[in-house]
Amino acid sequence: MAEKKLITLQSIALPMLAIAGATAFFYYAAPIVIPVIIAVTLAYSLNPFVSALNRLKLPHILSVMLILLLTLVILAAVGYLIFLQLNELTSNLPQYWADLLQLLEKVKLSLTGKAGIFNEQLQKLDFSHLDSKYLAQAGQYVLKGVSSIFSFLFASLLIFFLTFFMLNDQRVIKSKLLHAFGSTQTEAAQNILTEINSQIRAFIQVKFWTTVVLSIIFTLGLLALGVNYPYIWGPLAGVANLIPFVGSVLGAVPPVIMALIQSEGLLKPILVIIFLAIVQLIESNLVSPKIMGNKVNLSPLAVLIASLYWGWLWGGIGVVLAVPITAALKVVCDHVESLKPIGIILGGKQH
Repeated sequence: MAEKKLITLQSIALPMLAIAGATAFFYYAAPIVIPVIIAVTLAYSLNPFVSALNRLKLPHILSVMLILLLTLVILAAVGYLIFLQLNELTSNLPQYWADLLQLLEKVKLSLTGKAGIFNEQLQKLDFSHLDSKYLAQAGQYVLKGVSSIFSFLFASLLIFFLTFFMLNDQRVIKSKLLHAFGSTQTEAAQNILTEINSQIRAFIQVKFWTTVVLSIIFTLGLLALGVNYPYIWGPLAGVANLIPFVGSVLGAVPPVIMALIQSEGLLKPILVIIFLAIVQLIESNLVSPKIMGNKVNLSPLAVLIASLYWGWLWGGIGVVLAVPITAALKVVCDHVESLKPIGIILGGKQH
């Protein structure tokens, strides 16, 4: 009779300890790790432009500096527009909040008597106790880890220099990674690193530039529809699109509410909803599937759990970065023999 094989406590405890240790590290090292991840994303996204300048026979370091300076100029211009509108929105926020509460009260009155069995509960609703401090609490969640202007400036400088060195020293970094595997495994390591790098680069570039294009389209559309503060809502909706499952809805809520507050009727809010829905449908059903293909096949359940985990760990920025981080982890796991089971769990449908 064959001896029954049992799962040892060690085989369960070691992964759990590793996850606990990684969680503690990522939590306390967030001010460093988050800028590093953003810098990696920027380096991957800007690398094609650096390569294009290299093909024009420009020195590599000059190509890197030109692309980074151009990126800084664009980010500074966009940041200035957003800052101006945020400043104006902040000064008008009390009035907008009062208008929103008034709008909710009107909706409540219009539904009173038409809600059937829910009519009594509807009458008990009181919006007067709602305070704009809840917006500040939401903002603190989104900007978790950025506790002061100093930490924001530090993170920005760190991102800039990290991106510069990653773009400038990419060949050196690759060479060091190859040597780290040992001379006997250099060829196998080179093939694995090349494939990992190719898949992660393709995924990050598609996600990054899709977000940029969506932000521009949303901003221009809201500008044309006459919604106040389009330079805030457009980029916000574009970035929110990175959040799995609910991102498109979350990104649409602020401009729709603003359109409701601005207009007396429902025409403008309906037009905003139609515009955002059409762009989202085209992007999610036609553009992204065609460009992405099967570059990284993630399980919806894995994406949801990753979003909850990174959101709990890093706040709003964690939710946004959850999919790229999970995709990168899956690619690495798929190419490391001992980690392949994790890659299978993270993966979607098996082909």
